[in-house]
Amino acid sequence: MSKLNLLILGKGYVGNHLQNHLKNDFNVIIKSAEELDYHNPKTLYKFLINNVINTVINCSGFTGRPNIDEAEKKKDLCWMLNTSSPLQMNTTCNMADVNYLHVSSGCVYDGYENVWNEEDVPNYGLFCDRASFYSKSKHAFENLSKTMDNIILRVRMPFHYESSNRNYLNKIRQYNDLINFKNSKTYIPDFCEFVKNLLVKKTGKWRGQDIYNVINPEALTTLEVCDIMREYGFHNDNWKFVYLADLPIIAGRSNCVLDGSKSKEIYEMRLESDVMKECFEKMLEMQVEDKRIKQEIEEKYARKD
Repeated sequence: MSKLNLLILGKGYVGNHLQNHLKNDFNVIIKSAEELDYHNPKTLYKFLINNVINTVINCSGFTGRPNIDEAEKKKDLCWMLNTSSPLQMNTTCNMADVNYLHVSSGCVYDGYENVWNEEDVPNYGLFCDRASFYSKSKHAFENLSKTMDNIILRVRMPFHYESSNRNYLNKIRQYNDLINFKNSKTYIPDFCEFVKNLLVKKTGKWRGQDIYNVINPEALTTLEVCDIMREYGFHNDNWKFVYLADLPIIAGRSNCVLDGSKSKEIYEMRLESDVMKECFEKMLEMQVEDKRIKQEIEEKYARKD
């Protein structure tokens, strides 16, 4: 059986990890917007046809640096990257009869009155006055693409054992002032395995819209995460917990727990506490390996001297 031809849009945090995870099982092409102007429907359509692409995985979008406050300052750009351009991509894929997989955000809910599932109408998006513009733009794509053929994967607070400024664990470590909420999170290696299983199980052409909350179950609070980080020596001595109102932020923040039951149909994500510990164990192993390599280099040059 021939391998599927996949096109990943966006060479960011999620896109690069996904490409590395899928490349042995599929024919994977990954493109940045500079390499392929996928915001241009004609350019994208031509590339899909010429390369016989079966599935597009859109990992591009506006996240804001250093955080989503940036979306409040650049609303036009945020709307273009998170809403209007993905809608064009989705339309183009549907026209070319190519499956469209959209990596999105679970930050379209807020509050703990529910463990939010895919059937729940987002309460922190387009129709919520206090919602961040980032959350509004994510909800807008979901809402406006309801009549299209797509699968949407909701990710929250992604983390990995490799260091990155997009990594939730790096963010927690660098901040002195923290807020203690319970939030669903997504371990990137589990997410990548979810996508791999999805592509194997969801064969043929996708029809209609389907949404999955791709999160690790049994969410931890910020305090619980910090306790694990202290256990493994990756803490910040200046941490202190404050109220949300005390933080110098512009946009509101989504704090919620998502229901990942539906995702079990595709792949059973591991418990958040288990993957969090696995993450730090791998980080310790990487530290040991880095020290070993550094020592070898120092010894090598010492012998030359």
